[in-house]
Amino acid sequence: MQPKSGKPPRSARLATTGVELSGAAQVRLGWMDFHRRPQNVALTCRHFGISRQTFYRWRKRYEPMDLTTLEERSHRPHRPRQPTWSFPLERKVWILRWQFPRWGKDKLAVLLRAQKLSVSTSMVGRILTRL
Repeated sequence: MQPKSGKPPRSARLATTGVELSGAAQVRLGWMDFHRRPQNVALTCRHFGISRQTFYRWRKRYEPMDLTTLEERSHRPHRPRQPTWSFPLERKVWILRWQFPRWGKDKLAVLLRAQKLSVSTSMVGRILTRL
């Protein structure tokens, strides 16, 4: 749907709040504006070609006084996974990788087991990814 005038809906309100919305957030604001008039979710979803689930998700998040609630949130985890290996093990993997740069996690894991270190192949792979 294209706005009839050259300005997006509620652009005057955006200017007074000092918030610069992304294009996707302005589209969502259009959904909310359209929904205010008929108060019919099915009609709004049909008009914009979106699912009801999507509309309800954004309506639950929407705060009329804070338009930044219509922006995408980060999908990055709040607490990234902490390594379960020790620094000496990481150092040994690094030394072996430096000696044998073309070897992968499988061969390096065999070499580490030969040094009497209990380490899985997947852990060696995670250490290599981190290096």
